[in-house]
Amino acid sequence: MSLKTKQILRNCQFTERQPRIYSTGVYLVPMKISIHGSDQFVWVTDDFDNDSFDNGGDLVSPYLISNNLDEIFEINKIINI
Repeated sequence: MSLKTKQILRNCQFTERQPRIYSTGVYLVPMKISIHGSDQFVWVTDDFDNDSFDNGGDLVSPYLISNNLDEIFEINKIINI
């Protein structure tokens, strides 16, 4: 079950649904959050290692922190020659 589905079932939300990326190498750490007064743990990205791609298959450079959702990663278009 995805994190988003569990948030819906528990009537809480702390993440965005988009953008969503796939990474072949990522370091994850547990983060403790409080949902309706109950402590829960979720996995969050600590660091990326290796190539990451968006849903369209374009190579992206994800950033761990950003001032807004539009700047959370940089798209690096793959050009076939």
